[in-house]
Order: sequence, then C-alpha cells, then structure tokens
Amino acid sequence: MALSFGLNMNTLTDTATAQMTQTSTELLSKTEQLLYFRLASAAVGVVLCLVFWFFSSNVFDLYALGGSCALVIVYSSLALSLVLARKITARTQLNYANALLLGLDVLTLTLIVHLTFGVESDLYVLYLLPILLSSYTFGKKGTYLTALLVSVSYVGLLVFENFGSIAYLIPNSDVTMASAYATKFWSKIAGRSALLVGVSFIWARFVSHMSGLASHGENRLREQLEDNNRMVAEIQNQAQREALVNSINSALRSTLELDRILVTAADELAGALSVFRCAIVCKLSEVDDEIFVCEADPDGESGRVGQASLKYFDPDICEFILHTRSRYENLEDGVVMKTFVYTDPHHDPAFEPVKDKLENLGWGSLIVQPMIYRDLSKGVIIIAEMDPRRFWSPNDLELVKSVGGQVAVAIEQASLIEELSKINENLVEKNTNLDAKNSELRQMQSQLIHQEKMASLGRLVAGIAHELNNPINFVHGNLPYLKDYVEDLKSLVDSIEGISEEAQLRIGALKDEVRYDFLIADLDNIIADLNEGSDRIRHIIRDLKSFSRLDEAELKEASIHDGIESTAKILSQYYGRDKIPLIKHFADLPHILCYPGQLNQVWMNLLSNAAQAVHDKEDGKVEVVTKVVNDMVHVSVSDNGPGIKPDIQSKIFDPFFTTKPVGQGTGLGLSICHSIVGRHGGSIELRTKLNEGTTFTVLLPLKADPRVLAEAEREESLERM
Repeated sequence: MALSFGLNMNTLTDTATAQMTQTSTELLSKTEQLLYFRLASAAVGVVLCLVFWFFSSNVFDLYALGGSCALVIVYSSLALSLVLARKITARTQLNYANALLLGLDVLTLTLIVHLTFGVESDLYVLYLLPILLSSYTFGKKGTYLTALLVSVSYVGLLVFENFGSIAYLIPNSDVTMASAYATKFWSKIAGRSALLVGVSFIWARFVSHMSGLASHGENRLREQLEDNNRMVAEIQNQAQREALVNSINSALRSTLELDRILVTAADELAGALSVFRCAIVCKLSEVDDEIFVCEADPDGESGRVGQASLKYFDPDICEFILHTRSRYENLEDGVVMKTFVYTDPHHDPAFEPVKDKLENLGWGSLIVQPMIYRDLSKGVIIIAEMDPRRFWSPNDLELVKSVGGQVAVAIEQASLIEELSKINENLVEKNTNLDAKNSELRQMQSQLIHQEKMASLGRLVAGIAHELNNPINFVHGNLPYLKDYVEDLKSLVDSIEGISEEAQLRIGALKDEVRYDFLIADLDNIIADLNEGSDRIRHIIRDLKSFSRLDEAELKEASIHDGIESTAKILSQYYGRDKIPLIKHFADLPHILCYPGQLNQVWMNLLSNAAQAVHDKEDGKVEVVTKVVNDMVHVSVSDNGPGIKPDIQSKIFDPFFTTKPVGQGTGLGLSICHSIVGRHGGSIELRTKLNEGTTFTVLLPLKADPRVLAEAEREESLERM
C-alpha cells in the first residue's frame, strides 16, 4: 500500500508538474481536439434522434433531445471558431474557456437526463464524459471538481424533479401506502445518487491516475526528446564549427591579399564565438617593427596601429600582447600552453605594465592565441569578452587554435607570394625594358641598313654619273665639229660642178650608186639625233648627281622643286611618257635650309608609294602640290588609289608596319620619312578616304633654325652609333 501510495503520489506530482509545464500551444491544441470531440458526439446524438423519429418512437421528447444536441453543436462551433481564429490563445483564457465548456456540458447532460425521465434514465452514465474531458485539460483538482459538479447536478436534478414527494416520507396513518412507496422511491433515488457519486469519484480517480501515467510517459518522452535535441544541437554545433573552419580555410585560400585574409578570419571567428572584440595582430615584415592590427567589426572595417579606425582595441595593449604572448609557454610540469585564457586580465600579473589601460577597456575574459608556423611566430589572435563569467568550452578553444594555425599558414603564404610577385614584377620590368631596347635596336639596325642602302645607291649613282660624264662630254663636245666637217664635205662635193662633163657623169653615177642625196639628208638627221641623245644623257647624269647629293650632305639652302623633279626622273619606271601621269602644281617657293639628300629620300618614298597605289588603276594619277602657308612649306603628294583602311591609319608610321606582301616591303619607308621630317622641325599629315585616294602632306619650316637642325642631326648620328 505504501508503495502504491508512493507511486500514486509520484504520478500525481508528475501530473501536476506536467500541467504546470504545459504550454499554451499544447493547451490550445487539446482544446481544439476536445471541441471536435464535442461536435462529433452531438452529431451522433442528432443522428440517434432522427433514427428514433423515423421509427415513430415516442418514448422520449425527440425534439427536445435534438435541441439539446443542437445546443452542444452551437456553443462548440462558436468556441471552435474563436480558437481557430486565434482569438483565444493565452493560457488563462484557454482555462476559462475549457471550464465554461465543461459547465455547459454538465448542464446539457443534466437536461438530457431530465428529458429521459430523470431517475429512470439510463443516460446518467454520460456524466462520465465531462470527467474524462477535464482530465485531458486540467489536473487532479480539476478532475475532482468536475466529478463534484456532476454529482451535484445529478443529485440536484433528482431532488428537484421529486421534491413534491418528500412530504410522503413523514409517517402518517392516512397515507401509509404512499409513505411506504415514497420511502422506497427515495431509497432508489439515494441509491442512484450514491452510485453516480461513487462512480464519478472512482472514475475521476481512475482517469486522473491514467492521465498521470500518460503525463509521466509524456514527460519521459519529452526529457528524452530534449536530450536528443541537446545531442543533436551539440552535433550541429560541432558540424557548424567544422564547417566554419572549412569556410575560413576556403576564405583564406581564396585571396592573396594579407589585409583581406586577416579581415575574413577575424570576422568569421568573431561570428562563430558570438563576440564583438576579436583582433589579429602581426608584424608587417621581419625587419620592420611596425605592427598590423585587424579587428572584427559589424561594419566590416579594419585599421592599422596609430589610426582612429580601431574601435575595441588599444594599439599599445595589442603591441604588448604581441611581444609577450606570441609564442607557446612551457610550464613547470612540462605541459606546453598553446592557448592563453585569462579571467579578469587586469588583475593578472602578466598584464601589470598595461593594467590601467585594461581596466579602462573593462575586459572580463581574454583569450590569446599565438600563431606559429614552423617555430616562427606570425602574430597573435586576441579575443576579449566583457562578461567575466563567460565560459570558453574546449570546442571554442580548439576553434581558436585551428583558426590561428590557418591564419599563420595564410600569412606565410601571402608573404611568399608577395615576395614572388615583387620578383616577377622586377623580371617583367626588366623584360619590358629589354624588349624595348631590342625593338629600338632592330629599328635602328633597319634604319641604318636602309640609310646605308640609300647611301650606297647615292654613291653608285654618283659614280655612274661621274663615269658617264666624261665620255658623254667627249661625244657632246665633238658633235659640233662633226657637223662642221660634214658641211665642209658637202660644200666640197657641191664645188665640183666645173669639171668635165664626162667626169660629172661618172660622179653622178657614183652619187646614184651610193644614194648621195639620201645620205646627205640622213646624215643631218643622225647628227641631230646624236645631239638630242647626248643632251638627254647629260640631263640624266645631272639628275643623278642632283638626287645623290653627295656634294650636299651638309646643311644648306636648296630647292624643294629640284629635289622633286630629280626624284621623279629617277622613278622613270613609274612616271614618264605612256606611264602614270605626274601632275605638278608648284608655287613660287624660295630655297629653304635643309639636308637635301635626306629630303630626297622623303620624296622618293612618297612618290614610289603613290605610284604603287595607282599602278593597277586605268585612270590612276599622282599629283604634287606645293605652297606656303603661315611660314610653312606644304608639299602634298596625292593619289586616287584605294585609300587606307581606318583600322591601320594609326600604324602607318610605325616601324616595320607594311601592307605589302612579304618580301616586297620593309615597313620602314614612312617611318624614316617621319623621322627625317621631324628632324627638320616639320611634320607629316595624312588624309585618306576609302576608294577615293590618299594625300600625304609634308610641312617644313620656311625659315629653320640652323642650330636646331644641326642638333637634331647630331642626336640622330649619336643614336646610330
């Protein structure tokens, strides 16, 4: 009995505890379920009334019974609508609602019992339903109160219905038989009442006990569920920490910038430990004493020592911790301390030099994690917490240690990459300079080769002109004498008319034989042709000498027109009779100070390029126009060729750029022209249009400064060397 009583007491205690710990959500769910149960029960009652009515059973007042069931449906539906609409959500509101519903249930059952003949009704067993419902939402006290309410309602109903027969219970000789019947009737009422009351409280005890057992099982399940949830939470936290470590590792490997590495690590670590004061302190370099402080910040900012951007840390404290706690510490018992944890650090003797500043910061707990890579310190991680009661779990310390190792590796990697980047930059810079020098050397070499070719051509032309000049002078000088001698011979032949007739006949026959008249006429033509040929050869030699300008390598005043004319005659394979027409519009130009031989190279390149542009065109032509504009001589060489494409116009003066097939152009002609004109203090302009032609305009100063031209030529000579 004692054991049973103890079990019951424990059960009841568990039930009470369960009821006390029952949440509003659970009570709301139970209330909703009970309302659906009431609706279902009332619906069954209505169906039964309809069945009795269908079979014409008039034992009970079916309309009243149906109305009672309908009344249950009405107030249950109203309460259910309020619950579903969440008009009733508080625990107190739900308790009042359930108590009211239980009261209405008891009153409705009392009405049904009354309609089914009260004491004769067998439906009084339905009174057990409210007791059962109360055990579902209320504790022990509520269940017994419901049993008491049921008992009072049933007993009160029987007394109320049979109140008039109480008088027959008084013995009276006149109503002996009535008294006996009343006594027996009230005995039946008392028995029924006692039965219902006893059954009600026994039922209340039973359902309370069962509810307690159910609650006890529910509590145990809840505890197990909580334990499982706790284990799941721990596993999730562990997985989250591992995922965090992996994410930090990925973030550290995703960038090579040291600032970004430290910002990422500080932010991630602060978020994982739910702290706002997390900083990573390290040196910028091994030879520099300046330190770098990166602190976690909700705004994602970071700062250096001495700057105002630090919000939670003091630079002096960071520097002190870096210098004193950046390595592992060997304790007396041989244990190596790899992570330093301090409670109330401003009271710790290790921080005596910065005690005042620590007190101002108000740190209650502090973690210092050295970052070691191959026995070399890379800095420290500092994590501060204002609450001294903060408990740092082994997982927290392990996370800090893991992040410290990863950051140390990342710092070392970033340092190596930075050194490698500097070396690569130096190599790239040197390679760039070397490429530029090589390009300049190739350009100078090509220019020298071209200029040497032009100089060789000039020397060859000058030599040919010199070698031809003497023989042609001999020929040209003897032609007048030859003409005079022929005239004398003609006079001599004409003077023989005074000889004998026979001799004249023989001479006439001889004249006819040798065709004297034809010979005399043809001899005059031959002499005239020889004169014309010698004159042409002399002009060619003069043009060759003018083009070579070996006697004009120095700075002197020269005619632009003479240079163009001599160059055009040298290019007789392009220009001349039955060839490309060369249209000249020369203005009255004075001689200008220049290097004539160099300018002849310009005219040679421009005229040959123009001729090649119109070579395959039937109506191709080249036009040369000279004029003076604002003390500048303008020499324009135009052609009506295909023009130059827009995408290559900016490259035509670049060395080695050519549009000609391989082997037909060096790409140096226009580049050399640009250099020569530039040394003369002028410029070259280009105007071109597709399918209409191209015009190169050379602008030369009308009055150049000899010192400027001489200096430009001297610099050019030095570059060639």
